[in-house]
Parts: sequence; structure tokens; C-alpha cells
Amino acid sequence: MPESTVVEQKAALRRKILGVKIRHARIRAGLNMKEVGQALGVSSDLISEIEYGRRDVSLPQLEVMALIFNVPVIYFWSDDVISEPNLEFPAQQAMALRQRIIGVLLRQARTGAGHTQETLGNLLNVPASRIARYEYGKTEIPLPHLEALSEYLNVPLSYFLDQGINPNGNGQVTSLDDLANYSHLPGEVKAFLSNPANLLYINIAMKLSELSADTLRALAEGLLEVTY
Repeated sequence: MPESTVVEQKAALRRKILGVKIRHARIRAGLNMKEVGQALGVSSDLISEIEYGRRDVSLPQLEVMALIFNVPVIYFWSDDVISEPNLEFPAQQAMALRQRIIGVLLRQARTGAGHTQETLGNLLNVPASRIARYEYGKTEIPLPHLEALSEYLNVPLSYFLDQGINPNGNGQVTSLDDLANYSHLPGEVKAFLSNPANLLYINIAMKLSELSADTLRALAEGLLEVTY
């Protein structure tokens, strides 16, 4: 059986499983499809299609769902559930930025493994131009595709996950050293850090600070190409 056929079959099964888990988490959080769609900037019909396993979901969309359902991202690979929803964050901006970061990471993993965009396209049975759009963050990467690419490129899926997006995180200072450093910050910075609405931006900044100079440079180049 061709490798691309195996990938497609696994993707179809993964869509069904994800749909069931998304629906379960949404209901546990007390949200309807319209509310979830509004948070993600998509229609309730698309949410329905995702829940029935007929449409793909991207990793940034899944990360945002984890936030509004107040479940850890690993819920979608496990049985853990937390039922309180969280809708107070800029979901669509977060997804756009995350998609670009994931694209940069994908490009680095591909070039590091010595593969071409054509090779990955053949694996997923899509044109190389689709892989290019994935890498530049111009097209959302369906999660089954990302999982297949992760396996093929021999990198763990956690390589792409945003560890900073954590529904249990509260941004609190946790050590005396942190407290001392915090006390010396300018007032406007303290105000920004103390505002829960800014937690997502802080998490993104922390994530970016962990990236290498080459990764940041590639991300900046990708953002410039998208902008211009």
C-alpha cells in the first residue's frame, strides 16, 4: 500500500477521534458551536464539521480550543478534562502567530532532515506549493498532516506545541528572585504583567525568547514576506 494512502487513512481516523474529543470538551465547558466558532473566527457549521470528523483542525486552532475549554492541550491525546471555559484572550491573533511559528519550525525540521518540499508533498499527497504555504504560515496545517510530518521528520509533536499556552498558568511570581526582579520593573511594565488579559502575549514572548537566533531570523523573514 502506498505510503500516502496509509497517511490518508490515519488522517481520516484521527479526524474522527479528534472530533469526538472536541465535542466532549465543548459540552463539558458549557459552550455551543456558535460561541466556539466566534472565538476561532469561523462559522458554527465548520465547528460541526470538525466535531463530526469531516474537516481538519490545525494545531493553533486546537491550542485555542484547549484554552477556551480550559483543558491542557494533551487532553486531545489523553482523557484529562477541566471543565471551566476561558474566552478572555485574543484567539485569532494567537492562532495567526502560532501558525507562522509552526511553519518556521517545520521548515527547520525539513531542511535539517535533508528533505525537499516535494518529498513532503508526496508523503501527504499534496503539491509542494502547499508545503511552502505551510512553512510560511499562509495556510493552516491540518493536525493529521502535522502529525504525519512530525513522524516522518523524526521530531516529537511537542516540538511544535506551544508549551506557554497553559490553561492552568496564572502568571504569578513564584520565587524570591522573581519577586525581587519584579519589584524593580517600571510601573507601566508591572501594570502590563499584572493584567490577566496580557497573559497570552507574555507567554508568546517567553516562547520567542527560547528560540535560537536562526529560528527568530527565519520567523522574521517569514513575517516580512507575509506582510509585503
